[in-house]
Amino acid sequence: MNENLRSEILKHAKAAFERACTLRENERIEVYLYDGVVKVSDVLGEEEKIVYSPNRILCYQVWGHDYLEEEIRAWIDQARLEITPKPLEESIVETVIKVASAKGISPEEVSSYEVFANLRMDQLEQIEHAIIEYWWDNKEVENAKSLALGQINEALKGL
Repeated sequence: MNENLRSEILKHAKAAFERACTLRENERIEVYLYDGVVKVSDVLGEEEKIVYSPNRILCYQVWGHDYLEEEIRAWIDQARLEITPKPLEESIVETVIKVASAKGISPEEVSSYEVFANLRMDQLEQIEHAIIEYWWDNKEVENAKSLALGQINEALKGL
């Protein structure tokens, strides 16, 4: 099996996984080979099907998983507890303090929802990226990358 092909499919699978973080649970994206060329589907609904054949091989399928907002709030809560926060966590704590000051309350009274609503776009992007990277390549538990490789290896067995 061609390692370059597997790497190319994995690259597209990771992009599909990242995009799936913004989809509803009844939507999916598929990565497939069409006459030896890696292709990525549009967003597909539950009932939508792509017809696969010997020249069109499904390599990776990922369903929407809209857990990102919940994970961002968990990140916010964790940042508040850090003893030695990194720059991103420090910026989250600064946002907590700004919100508390504007509302005339203590930082402990500011909810993670309020902090989330007041994060700068660059903060949100950094948190999202860190979460997606963790989900994709976490070494501690089964990760999205290993699951994708399992699907890809199975699809490429006959080639």
